[in-house]
Parts: sequence; structure tokens; C-alpha cells
Amino acid sequence: HDGLSRLALAAEPGAAGLTLLPYFEGERTPNLPDATAALTGMTLASTTRENLARAAVEGMLSGLGAGLDALRALDVPLRRAVLIGGGAQSEAVREIAPAVFGMPVEVPSPGEYVALGAARQAASVLD
Repeated sequence: HDGLSRLALAAEPGAAGLTLLPYFEGERTPNLPDATAALTGMTLASTTRENLARAAVEGMLSGLGAGLDALRALDVPLRRAVLIGGGAQSEAVREIAPAVFGMPVEVPSPGEYVALGAARQAASVLD
């Protein structure tokens, strides 16, 4: 994560117009299983290692942001986002996420949050 973070944080927000849609294996939110990745906005000036790294981080976070937008469209009140998993260990992800999400972001200490969430979902259908 460190090398990618250093590169991404060295670039300006917006990556000089580069946009990465990181749908390398489809997308889950929205449900687009056949979606493919795309990199747009490439020019000789904009295609630097730093901008490519920034576009990758911003693209990944924008995909997560689409999920937040779907919740907002349903009038779900959102106060903060909690990032877990390997990507949350990236300094660039932690620093860029609040701007992309438009809300504060928390990153708890590593733990079994995915398993805990799955257990809570399973328990909710038993009631």
C-alpha cells in the first residue's frame, strides 16, 4: 500500500482528468456483473504514475460512494462511513475517502468486522 499511497497523494485531486472505472470483474453496486474497466482522460501530460495511482484510488472509492448514494436516495441517514478490510490500510484511501464520500470516515483497528456483519445479518432473519 505504501508505494501506491505515496504516488496517489502526490497527485492533485481529480488526477488531472484521468478517471478509472475499476470494474475489472464486474460490479456489485450497482449490480453490473458484466461491466468492464475503463481508463479515460489520458493525455501525454496527464498520464503520470502519480495520476494513474490517484485515479485508481479515486475510482475504487467512487464505486463505494455509489453505494452510499444509493442509501442516500432511500433517505437513509448517514453520519459517517466506516472502512474495513485491506484497502482501509492504505494511507491514500484513508485520506481521499472523506472528500469522495462527502462525510467523515473512520477506520477501526483490524478485526473480524466482515464476519461480525454476516453474523448480524443472519441473526436478523431469525427474529
